Amino acid sequence: MGTTRMNVGNVEIVSLLDTPFEIPWQIFFPERSESDFEPYRERYPRSYGERGFRTQAGCYAVRSQGQTILCDTGIGPGPIQFLGGLRGSLLEDMRGKGIPPEGVDTVFFTHLHGDHVGWNLSANGAPNFPKARHLVPQADWDYFGKMLETNQQMQQVTPLADQGVMDLISGEQTLTSEVTTYPTPGHTPGHTSLLISSAGERAIITGDLAHHPAQIDHVEWCSAFDADARTTTETRRKVFDQAEADRLITAFCHFPDPFGKLIPLQGKRVFQAL
Repeated sequence: MGTTRMNVGNVEIVSLLDTPFEIPWQIFFPERSESDFEPYRERYPRSYGERGFRTQAGCYAVRSQGQTILCDTGIGPGPIQFLGGLRGSLLEDMRGKGIPPEGVDTVFFTHLHGDHVGWNLSANGAPNFPKARHLVPQADWDYFGKMLETNQQMQQVTPLADQGVMDLISGEQTLTSEVTTYPTPGHTPGHTSLLISSAGERAIITGDLAHHPAQIDHVEWCSAFDADARTTTETRRKVFDQAEADRLITAFCHFPDPFGKLIPLQGKRVFQAL
């Protein structure tokens, strides 16, 4: 695993792991055969598990100008039945890396899928990040509707509004002068990334803009969870082209290596871990 901490100018980014898990290839990438991914196994061996596509529920903490921003809240404490009773450990990982939940100022959600919103509330329904404002993309709030009441993890979203600790956001929003939200729709209508720019250095936390590193090369390969394949592909191409051209540090919630850069190599575009 690559480094779990990265300085971008004066900003510190810390990668957080809720839990790894595996999903059968045909479920996650129903329009692709497992053999399509074989040419990438040698470069990305840790994205291949014994039972299928090996991935993780990852999050990031961003420290900027005295503020701590938590990007996504993982899959949750579980047990998650469709993943065999899996349980997450985000809060434990945060404390172990010196990021106490009670010290988080802002929780920013890249989108509202269940593996990104699972640790919002404690067992008694109180916010796990008690002093934080929780920023939810307006387009996702509108899109998911009733699912926010029925999905096990997504049920952790609506109570934030009821408790008055949630704000709906659209477009680009300044969180600090070094951290800005950046709409990257397609995976969900409101999917949003974070841009970090400080002291001449830049990075982007991309959420679920890609799940498997092979998608860095094949932007047209979409998962079963991409709501709009065409828009997702267009967004991936735009962001990845820019990230390669500008040598941005890139962070993906589902990649085994938390930080990298997109570079051309032997006729392909690859994710080079840092």
